[in-house]
Amino acid sequence: MFVKGKELWGHIDGTSSTLKDTKGLGLWEAKDARIVSWLLGSIKPHMVNNLRSFSTAKEMWEYLRRIYNQDNNACCFQLELEIAYFTQGNLSIEQYYSGFLNLWGEYSGIIYAKVPKEVLSALQTVHEESRCDQFLMKLRAEYETTQAGLLKRNPVPTLDICLGELLREEQRLATQAEMGQERLHSEIVNVAYATQGRGREKGQIQCYSCKEFGHIATSCTKPYCNYCRKRGHIIKECPIRPQNRQAQAFQAAVQATPAAQPSPIVGPTVTPVSSSQAVLTPEMVQQMIISAFSTFGLQGNGKTVSSPWFVDSGASNHMTGQSESLLNVQSYNGPQYIQIGNGSHLPINAVGDIGPSFQNVFVSPGLSANLISVGQLVDNNCNVSFSHGGCLV
Repeated sequence: MFVKGKELWGHIDGTSSTLKDTKGLGLWEAKDARIVSWLLGSIKPHMVNNLRSFSTAKEMWEYLRRIYNQDNNACCFQLELEIAYFTQGNLSIEQYYSGFLNLWGEYSGIIYAKVPKEVLSALQTVHEESRCDQFLMKLRAEYETTQAGLLKRNPVPTLDICLGELLREEQRLATQAEMGQERLHSEIVNVAYATQGRGREKGQIQCYSCKEFGHIATSCTKPYCNYCRKRGHIIKECPIRPQNRQAQAFQAAVQATPAAQPSPIVGPTVTPVSSSQAVLTPEMVQQMIISAFSTFGLQGNGKTVSSPWFVDSGASNHMTGQSESLLNVQSYNGPQYIQIGNGSHLPINAVGDIGPSFQNVFVSPGLSANLISVGQLVDNNCNVSFSHGGCLV
C-alpha cells in the first residue's frame, strides 16, 4: 500500500525501466533507493545481510517472495485454527472486535484470492453471515441476553449493527456494576466498640450484645437480645419482635399453601429460603412475590390481576398486555415502542399504574406476559438482589 501510494510499484514489478538520459536515470535511482530503504527497514535485522548482494528493489522483492512466501493452504489452516480458538475472554468489546476482525480479514483475503469474480459476491454474502455468527458466539456469558436477541433476528444483523448494540450493553453493565459498588459501600455496619487512648486493637472492640471486649455480635458466644431482654439470641432473631413475626408468618403461609392459585401481583420483597428447606415450586415463588409485594399496598384498590407478573432484568419498563388491572390508565401517542427478542416492534397503546409504588406501566396488547422491569425499580431508588434463595427488592 505504501509503495503504490507513492506511485513506485513499477520498481517492484519491473514495469518502470531505467532511463538512458542522465537526468532520468538519476531520478529513477533515487526512487529505487527509497524503496530499498523501505524494504530494509521493514524486515528483521538478521535478514538484512541476505539482501546485500542485490542492487535494485525488484531483485530484493523477488528474492523475498521466493524464499519467504508461505503456502496459502498452510496459512489458511493456521488462521482457521486461530479464529476457532479466539474468544472474548477478558477483553473489552472493542478489543475483541478488533482482534477478531484482523484474523478474519487475513483469512478472507486468502480465500477470496482463489475465487472467480463471478461467484465472489455470493461467497462474500455467506461469509458475512458466518462471520457475524462466530463473533457473537464467542462472547462472554454476561452478554447472553443481547447475543440471543441478535441471533434470533431474521436476517441476522450486520457485524456493525451487532457491535453497536454490544457496546451499549457493555456500557449498561458497567454502569450497573458501578451502582452496585456504590450501594455496597453505602451500607453501614454498626459495630459498637470502646476505645482506650488512640489504639483500635482487637481487644478494644466491644460487642453490643454481651458488652464484652474482643469480638462483635455476629461471633458472640453469649448472645443477648436488647428487645426482649433475654439471652440466647440477638435482636434480629427475636421471635416476639414485630418485624420478625411478620417474616415467620410469611414463610409459614407459603409452605402451607404451595398449590394455591394467587392473585398475582409482583411485590418488592421475597424472603430468602434456607438451604435446609424444600425446593421451591413455581406456585410457591409466585405466592412469595404476591405476599411480599402486598406491603406496597398493591392489593388495596379493588383491582385483581388474572395472570402472573415476572421480574425481568432485560425489560426497560414495567409492561403488560392488558389494562384491566391498572389504575389511572391514559392513552399513549408518543414515539416509543417495545422491541422484543426477535427484533420486531410492538406498539404502546396506554400507560397506567399498578399502585403508588409501581407507576408508568406500558400497555401493549401484543404482550403475552406481565413484566416488572428491574431497571425501572433501580431508577426508582430500589435495591434489587438475586440469590439462590430468592429475590430481594
